[in-house]
Amino acid sequence: MGNNRERNRRQDMYKSRGGRRGKDFRNNRGTQNFGTNNLGWHKILIRDGSSLDKREVLESIRSLVQEQFTPMLFEPEGKNLVFYLEDNGRAAQAIVEINRRLTMPNGQRLIIWGNRCSPPNRKIPENQHDRLKRIMSDRYSPELKRLDLKNFHNDANLVKEGIFCPLYRQPNMQLVVDIIVGYIPLVEEIDLSYNKIHCFDELARIVTTCPNLQKLDLGKNKILNIDSLDKLAGLSITELTLESNPLCDKFRDTETYISAVRKLFTKVICLDGQQLPKAIGFEVEEDVSKMPDIQRAYIQDANVKDLVLQFIQQYYRIFDTDNRRPLEAAYSENATFSFSCNFPETGPGARYTNIYLTDNRNLKKLTPSDRRHKLVYQGRSIILNYLCRLPYTVHDPLSFCVDVPVADPKLIVVILSGVFRQLADRNPPIRSFTRNIIIIPEGSGFCICNEQLYITTATIDQVKKAFKTPVVSTAQSSEPDTSIPSTSTVPEQSQPPSVPQSAPDPGQQQAMVVKFSTESGMLPQFSQLCLEQNGWDFNKAAVMFSQLKMENKIPPEYFAQSVS
Repeated sequence: MGNNRERNRRQDMYKSRGGRRGKDFRNNRGTQNFGTNNLGWHKILIRDGSSLDKREVLESIRSLVQEQFTPMLFEPEGKNLVFYLEDNGRAAQAIVEINRRLTMPNGQRLIIWGNRCSPPNRKIPENQHDRLKRIMSDRYSPELKRLDLKNFHNDANLVKEGIFCPLYRQPNMQLVVDIIVGYIPLVEEIDLSYNKIHCFDELARIVTTCPNLQKLDLGKNKILNIDSLDKLAGLSITELTLESNPLCDKFRDTETYISAVRKLFTKVICLDGQQLPKAIGFEVEEDVSKMPDIQRAYIQDANVKDLVLQFIQQYYRIFDTDNRRPLEAAYSENATFSFSCNFPETGPGARYTNIYLTDNRNLKKLTPSDRRHKLVYQGRSIILNYLCRLPYTVHDPLSFCVDVPVADPKLIVVILSGVFRQLADRNPPIRSFTRNIIIIPEGSGFCICNEQLYITTATIDQVKKAFKTPVVSTAQSSEPDTSIPSTSTVPEQSQPPSVPQSAPDPGQQQAMVVKFSTESGMLPQFSQLCLEQNGWDFNKAAVMFSQLKMENKIPPEYFAQSVS
């Protein structure tokens, strides 16, 4: 009994797996079931058909099959002949049903198999690239500047040429975009509907390479959500079609859908063939997407410009000496001053920082409130005592950036930033500083009533640009210059090699141009112009350059532009 039950069980399993009495797909015994879904890909195989004429085989099949179909990649595969059908399950079913009913002129009966399959994945060989360009050219309208790539891989000429180019495959999209960018970058309209596209990694290149694109049709594709379109954000298109994509069903109402699209494509006025209502917001008419040019200095009132520059010049002529006492006259009787800094705890940037950390009023690192109050110095003599305790320094006037956001007859606010070198025994570190100064009129002049000084490590870029023009430190001078400075806005500079009174010979001139260009950062032709206008006096030209740069009067194009 046990043996009979086991034998019956195995027979039942054999039949259920397609045994002799079950349905046999390979020999087509029984009727194949392709299901009720007409979508997807099907592979049709004609056994031992590689030697047959493809045209005769196709005509014979169509003579018995009423369903219309377009064979894709009709080609030999070993001894067999194969082709693919896309979204045509009924035709695939009908073709398989004529298995063994067709006989070719050579007497061979066609054995036809069929089954569902994944989309074929074929790389387009290089010898077909020119043919692809020609076919795309036929689909481009120069008059309308319109490229029609609708249902592209089913193009009759592509099928005839044996080129399979579905645009949902990224390598194929890359090739098509290369052709667009290389041959028709001024295209104004592209139709990519009915291509099952779901990814836009390659198509994203048209954002920067096709500036005139106005219309884009992405309807009837496989775009799952609105985030898939992020890579196309920035296109200046005015008309967009997304209908019949899965993403359209994910919005609760039309307003939400329109709002999501407008966040990515701000200039769209027609969506899915419908004119959009004017967006409600606080937009201004002019284009504000471009950031304004960077200004080296902002001075709210041009009338105070000379006053502020002269004040800064005189201040640092005295500050960069070993006797800062004359600066006491620059502060009002009850002036206030505070100092804060931030340095790394280790590394080169931490060298020579202990003297700063003692009186550091950095509120992020200083918690006791009484200590915060004690570190606010009040009174000109107390302030000067502190300034005299600071290390000797030499500042780079070419690094100075001056902003005067407030300029009133009774109050001037000055924000000054730049770099300085702390004098040390060796390898003096370069620091960055920012001074916030409030100046008020006092007597016949002006004095500082409030100042905040902040010091930190200079950035790599600041270090590279610092002290391009040599500056002489006067820290060892016991008698600093306390007079009103001249029109030059920088401390005295080191003297270059002596220049003869007469114009130097061409070789010397070229050497001076190279030296001046290296130290100033200006292009050689403008360095030569500066030297010529100052009679080839290197020192005089350097002073004039420093003054004009301080006043932000040298155009940016005079300097070499860095390439990122």
